Amino acid sequence: MTLRLSLPLALAMAVAAVPAMAAASSAQADPAALAAARDLMKASDIVGQMKALGPSMATAAEQQMRNMFTDSKMPDGLQSQVSAAVKAYLGSMDAVFTPELIDEMANVYARHYSADELRHVAALMGDPVMVRFRQTTPALMTDLMPAMMKAMQPRQRAFQAQIMTIVRDWITQHPDDKAKLRSPQNS
Repeated sequence: MTLRLSLPLALAMAVAAVPAMAAASSAQADPAALAAARDLMKASDIVGQMKALGPSMATAAEQQMRNMFTDSKMPDGLQSQVSAAVKAYLGSMDAVFTPELIDEMANVYARHYSADELRHVAALMGDPVMVRFRQTTPALMTDLMPAMMKAMQPRQRAFQAQIMTIVRDWITQHPDDKAKLRSPQNS
C-alpha cells in the first residue's frame, strides 16, 4: 500500500475535515458568544486568508513532490499535470470556506470562548500589527513551508512506514478487511 502525505496536503485534509469535526459536537453555544464568534469570523477574513494562502501551499506542495525526483526535477509532462492538479486543489482552498462552514466554525469558537473573549479577539484583528500579520502570512508561509517540510520529512517517512506496517499487519491478520480499503490492490 502506498501512503504519501505532505504537510500542505495534510493541512488541506484537515480543512476539509472541519465540517465533520464541528458537527460531531452537539453542545449548544451561548447566543451572545455565537454572535461574537460570527463577528470574529468576519474580522479574521478567513476566506481572504485562504484565498491568499492556497497558492503558497500549492507552490510548497509542488516543491515537495519535485523533491521525490533526482535533482528535484520532475519530468516535464508529469510536472505540468501535477502542477495543474495541485493548484486546482490547494490553490482554491478558499472555496471550501462556505458560509455554512464559517458558521459551523463560529459555533465551535462560541462553545469554547465567552462573548467578551471573542469580542476582544475580534478587536485585536483590527490592530494594525495584526492586519499586517494577516497580510504577510501567505508570503511567510511560502518561505516557511520548505523548511518545515524538510524538518518533518524524517518523521513523515517514519510515520508513513509505521502506518503502512500497521495496515499490512492488520490485513494479514484480517484478510476480509482488505476489501474495505479504498485501494485494496495497493496493500
